[in-house]
Amino acid sequence: MSSDLIFLLIVVAVLVLKYVRKNVDFSEDKLPPFQPIEEEQEESEVDDSASSDTENIETVTTQQEAEPVVTTVKPDFSKTPARDVERLFGIIGKPLEHSISKVYFKKKFRTEHISADYMNFEIESAEELKDIVEANPNLCGLNVTIPYKQDVIPMMDRLDDSAARVGAVNVIKVVRNSDKTELVGFNTDAIGFMESIAQLIGDRKKALILGTGGASKAIQYALQQLGIESKFVSRNSTFDILGYYELSPSVMEEYQIIVNCTPVGMWPNSDKCPDIPYAYITSDHLLYDVIYKPEETLFMQKGAQQGAVVKNGYEMWQRQADATWRIWNE
Repeated sequence: MSSDLIFLLIVVAVLVLKYVRKNVDFSEDKLPPFQPIEEEQEESEVDDSASSDTENIETVTTQQEAEPVVTTVKPDFSKTPARDVERLFGIIGKPLEHSISKVYFKKKFRTEHISADYMNFEIESAEELKDIVEANPNLCGLNVTIPYKQDVIPMMDRLDDSAARVGAVNVIKVVRNSDKTELVGFNTDAIGFMESIAQLIGDRKKALILGTGGASKAIQYALQQLGIESKFVSRNSTFDILGYYELSPSVMEEYQIIVNCTPVGMWPNSDKCPDIPYAYITSDHLLYDVIYKPEETLFMQKGAQQGAVVKNGYEMWQRQADATWRIWNE
């Protein structure tokens, strides 16, 4: 570098220094505030931390929302095995709100330490019996109530002599073999009725049976076994069935036993009763109602007001239930 160039640079530097000293104020109140780099870093770290926490919270919330929602599905007890018990029993019919079978057998199983359960199968058609048997592999027996006591007969593999003679089934025994499941039909209504009315008959020889359903067939069979002549009464009369309008004073006097086999008067419709001329009832009559709920039906009340002997169907039910349990355990 030449000496002339060096001299020129020195002159420029001196001129710049003089200009700065003359025009720039270096007093403390003119200096910008001190902001250390470390403080800015701490604030940045706090912000990052807060941002990180927010992200964490959002992540957790997102994970929680992503969890599957558990919904409770009400089981269909008519198609689902009951609790893990050795044997299952039940009753089919409609309606079943009046039935005491479930309470009776559950109590029996509990007090006698029997590994079994009992269920109500309220069905729309007797055809559903097949589905119930198939869906419940531990099912061993069923009671049958209105209106299916006659409808289930075609689905039976065998009929006991009692059911064949009566023409109605109120007990089914499920017999499971290795290659086949058999349904055997029985009737214990006749046994229960016969045992519960025998002591009340006295010298009465004829009976009117109100209704023509499955229960009435069992009642007729039981009365025959007791030597009682009977006649069916229905809203629709035929050559061998009386209509309610045909119950004249002479007919009422001749038939001194009257058995109600209809559901008329059964709870919750307890304010109803069969349409017979109660004015012709006397103290010579015996009025028997197969209904057991309510304990005293309007049919019984009207008979008692006329001095008749009255009885409900609870003892009949209890005796047939005991016979049913013997059949299921044979």
